[in-house]
Amino acid sequence: MLTTDVTVFGDQVAEVLGRTLGTDLVGVYFVGSVALGGYVPGESDIDIAAVTNSALTDLQKHRIASDVVDVGVACPARGLEFTLYRREIVGSRPVGADFEVNANSGPRMPTAVHLDATVEHGFWYVLDRAIAHRSGLAISGPPAPGIFADVPRSTLLEAMFESMAWHSAHEKATLHSVLNACRAWRFAAENVLGSKLDGAAWARVRWPDTGLIDAAVALRRGDDAVLDASAVDSLLSAVATRLREAAESEPHRQR
Repeated sequence: MLTTDVTVFGDQVAEVLGRTLGTDLVGVYFVGSVALGGYVPGESDIDIAAVTNSALTDLQKHRIASDVVDVGVACPARGLEFTLYRREIVGSRPVGADFEVNANSGPRMPTAVHLDATVEHGFWYVLDRAIAHRSGLAISGPPAPGIFADVPRSTLLEAMFESMAWHSAHEKATLHSVLNACRAWRFAAENVLGSKLDGAAWARVRWPDTGLIDAAVALRRGDDAVLDASAVDSLLSAVATRLREAAESEPHRQR
């Protein structure tokens, strides 16, 4: 259930976009933890995806990025992670990042603006678009499943495998590494694309080091905990193996 502060903030983001895009704005959607039921007030990010009918000019991209950064300051959570896509892009199978604008901002989130999708890692956006199709909550516009195409299981498995490699190289001993690994493992095993916290609960009874998962969940909830880097590496490596095995067992890969 959405809290009032999250709902109000979503409306503020939609209003900002509407001022620049006008009737070209197709819809604005909660994705991420808000859509999946894993939102932790004050600790989670608020992920919002928006869709426009047409490609944007450079001037429009810069204006939207600036407006999103400004409105993100008032985010009631850690921060806003925002991505704007073109409708024809999200209506088809994802290839890469393929966004028009990506911008992050918030009370406890570093400001970041990306306007060139060709230089960004595509796997984050593949996952977000899959979540949008399956669980996206409309702030404005038509229901998300009619706008965002579903993402094939094989594509999601590959994106998750790439994310495990990225975490291993760039973000080892963090709650995000652990919780993303838990969610990916559950998807590989049961084809469920749920929240990170639901993934952690699922993995806790299957992974021998329950303390690692408990620590990550405690950090997600804003409590003090310590993650052991070697234990995180072990989890990431094991989940990467399971993802690869699941991908190789997909029908299109069978010989």
